[in-house]
Amino acid sequence: MNSVASMGSSAMTVAELADDLAGRLRSDNERMSRRVAKDIVASLVGVSRSWPALNGDTAVEPGVGTAARKAARLLNEGAPFAYAVGCAQFRHLSLRVDQRVLIPRPETEVLVTEILARMDALLGPTAKWGTAIDIGTGSGAIALSLAGEGRFDRVIATDVSLDALDVARMNFDRVRSSLTCATEFRCGSLARPVRGEKATLLVSNPPYVAFSELASLPPSVRNWEPPLALASGDDGMAATLAIISAGAVILASGGILALEVDERRASRVADAALSDGHYDRIEVRLDLAGRDRFVFASRIRNDTTTET
Repeated sequence: MNSVASMGSSAMTVAELADDLAGRLRSDNERMSRRVAKDIVASLVGVSRSWPALNGDTAVEPGVGTAARKAARLLNEGAPFAYAVGCAQFRHLSLRVDQRVLIPRPETEVLVTEILARMDALLGPTAKWGTAIDIGTGSGAIALSLAGEGRFDRVIATDVSLDALDVARMNFDRVRSSLTCATEFRCGSLARPVRGEKATLLVSNPPYVAFSELASLPPSVRNWEPPLALASGDDGMAATLAIISAGAVILASGGILALEVDERRASRVADAALSDGHYDRIEVRLDLAGRDRFVFASRIRNDTTTET
């Protein structure tokens, strides 16, 4: 591993670094501080959580120590762990993340699992899946997972934030060898960058918090994650409603609309898809905690009302 050094007279070992970090972390629970310290080292070296405990005598490069002490400082300031260490695991991917993008959540991993199963059921076990469009890609977590695990011909990822797209492209460069289809990134608001495209899948984890609700979010979210990716107008529904409307044009006959939503608004999102008139097979699905989290719908087959 390029972050593990050859032992030298001044080299710090994994155990020494973990002890140093545990002493820096502000916590009344010494055992927890040591666990977090080892997790910091594991994340920065790119190994499993158990690795530091089994490799305490291994030396680490000076840069790892510098990054680890910075991570401890950020954690003391209230930063989420992923921002502190600069990376997050998402399915099979290790992604770079910082305050320009939302931290990928386990719930969104479930969304990808559902999508893969539905595309396989829709098009069969061997067929190619056409084009997938991910609106509001952020770190690129959804788009890159689909490009690596699915059988799409191409994946298009959009975001209104140039900063977010910089992160997504950085992650693309990190994982491109594992991708199985062409993947591109476009800047623009919601579906505007994909006007004229036809897709078999339109997926989004859009901003869905009402502006009035921002103050009630946990400090680790409210004070660190980008508001542009969190909040939307119309009581949190504006971005979602716009994507539903755009899907009626972008999706090919029988194509799938997949949305991650606020559990409090899932039924409203499902009703909006039904009221749009161009979707059927509308379904609300649960996340890992049993909350209404995902809304799926299919573009009505042979409905050419909005197909131009």
